Amino acid sequence: MGECFNERQERSAIGDMISVTINSGIKRFEDLGRHDNSSEDKSHYKKVEVGDIAYNSMRMWQGASGYSPYSGILSPAYTVVVPNEGVDSLFFSFMFKKPEMIHTFQLRSQGITSDTWNMKYPAFSEIEIRMPEKSEQVRISKYFAHIDNLITLHQRKPFLQRRR
Repeated sequence: MGECFNERQERSAIGDMISVTINSGIKRFEDLGRHDNSSEDKSHYKKVEVGDIAYNSMRMWQGASGYSPYSGILSPAYTVVVPNEGVDSLFFSFMFKKPEMIHTFQLRSQGITSDTWNMKYPAFSEIEIRMPEKSEQVRISKYFAHIDNLITLHQRKPFLQRRR
């Protein structure tokens, strides 16, 4: 993975607060209805740009990762990775949700018990993966994004019908 992604080291106190969720990927705090209870000093927060992948270092083994559709800032407890040339991060965001990858993340996480397991970038970067060429990555990620969108629309349909 270290050939595919570099860790983003940039820090910033400026930007929308974002969060990484297990089921919904990356969301803005305001979209989740959360209130910012963190300290006023956000100078150590990690910068996230559109196209980055961020993951919860303590919950990567549970699938807490996502592709960022936003620029913003994230708690320093998270890891942010930037795709290298020839890498479609949206493709990898889908790949990271596969049970086999989550199992790999679990095996590579460090700590005595599941309460303390974490996967920092050095352990992440050593994971070996196979990947298609970027053009195929893009086609696959567009297909899965389309399927996700259809599922979302299908799930909203009963709600919209009840409102009529």
